[in-house]
Amino acid sequence: MADIDLVVTDEQRALGETLREFFAEQAPLERLHRPRGGEGFDRKTWAGVAELGLPAMIVPEEHGGLGQTANEAWVMFTEAGRGLYGGPLLAGVAATHALLLSGDDDACATHLPGVADGSTVATVAAAEAGSDGRWSAPAGGTTAERDGESWVLTGTKTLVLAGDAADLVLVAAATPEGPGLFAVTGDPEGLTRTELETLDLSRPLSRLHFDGVPARIVGAAGDGMRILEPTFDRLLVALAAEQAGGARACLDLSVEYARTRTQFDAPIGSFQAVAHLCVDMLARAERAEAASHYAAAAQAVGDGEFPVAARVAAGYCGRAFREVTTQTIHVHGGTGFTWEHDAHLFHRRAWSSEHLFGTASTHHAEVATRLGL
Repeated sequence: MADIDLVVTDEQRALGETLREFFAEQAPLERLHRPRGGEGFDRKTWAGVAELGLPAMIVPEEHGGLGQTANEAWVMFTEAGRGLYGGPLLAGVAATHALLLSGDDDACATHLPGVADGSTVATVAAAEAGSDGRWSAPAGGTTAERDGESWVLTGTKTLVLAGDAADLVLVAAATPEGPGLFAVTGDPEGLTRTELETLDLSRPLSRLHFDGVPARIVGAAGDGMRILEPTFDRLLVALAAEQAGGARACLDLSVEYARTRTQFDAPIGSFQAVAHLCVDMLARAERAEAASHYAAAAQAVGDGEFPVAARVAAGYCGRAFREVTTQTIHVHGGTGFTWEHDAHLFHRRAWSSEHLFGTASTHHAEVATRLGL
C-alpha cells in the first residue's frame, strides 16, 4: 500500500484561491440566469481557462502539459464545482485520461498537445441509450467496422459532455475482437450532434449519432474496457470533487444569509432550527470533501484502494451535494425558491450530476463487487 498524502500544500491553496477568483470574475453565476445561445459554453471564458493551464493540468510535460497529479486536479474541480463551471473541462480531463491509459503513444502525441493548450475540445462518448449514464461495454449499440486502414462507426451515444462542440470525440464501439475506443476528429459527414434538454442549466449534454463516420482506433481492437473502466473511475473522482465544491459553496451562501437576515430583531442563524440545518450542511460538505480528496490522493500515488475509494466518493458526494442544496433552499425560505436566486442553479446541478454517471445505488453495488462482498 502506497502512502496516501492528504495534506493540502501552500501551492494547492494558492491554486484554489486563484481559481476561485477567476471563476467568480470570468464565469459569474449571473450568466446562468440568462438563456443560453449558440454553443453550450463561452469561448472567451474557455480561453481564460486554457491560459491558466487547467486543460493542461494532468497532461504530461512531453505533450505540452503541466504534468500535475490528481491532487491538483482535485483542487481544480473543487473550485470549478464551487463556481458551477460547465465548460468542457471535465470532458477534456476524461479524454486525457483515456488517451494516457490507452498506451497509444501516437494517439497521445497527436491529440494531447491540442487538449493541453485548449485549442482542441475533447470528450469521451461511452454511454449507450438506456444505460443510465454508466459506461458499460457496448454490445452492438454502437459498432465499428474496418475500412482498409481506418474504421467506420455506426450507432448513437448519449449524455456526452461537451458533445455539441467537441473537436475530438473518443467513442466506445463494439468490434469483432471486443469493445474498442476510436477517435473521431473535426465535424465529419455522418456525425449528427443534438443538444439534450436537461435539468442542469450550467452544463450542456448531447446525443451523438454516427452514420458511417470514419475513425481511428486508439490502442488495439478489444482494448476498450481496459481503457474505459479506469477512465470512468477517474471521471467519477473529478465529478465528486465538483460536487464537494458545490456543497461548500451552498454552505457558505446559507451561513452568510443566516448571519445577515433578521427576524424579530435577531439573525435567523440564532434560531435553533436554522442553526441545525447549517451544522448538518457543514457535516455533509466536509465529508464530501474528505471522500473526494481521499480518492484523488489514492489515485495520485496509484494506491490499490483507489478503485473502491473512487466509487465511495461517487456514491457519497452526489447524494450529499443534492441534500445540501435542498437545505440551502430551506434556509433561504421563500427567497430560495425564486428564479433570480442562485439556489436553484446548485439544486439543478446537484440532481443532474448525481444521476449523470449512475446513481448512489449503482456505485454502492460496485463497491460491494470490488470488495468481493
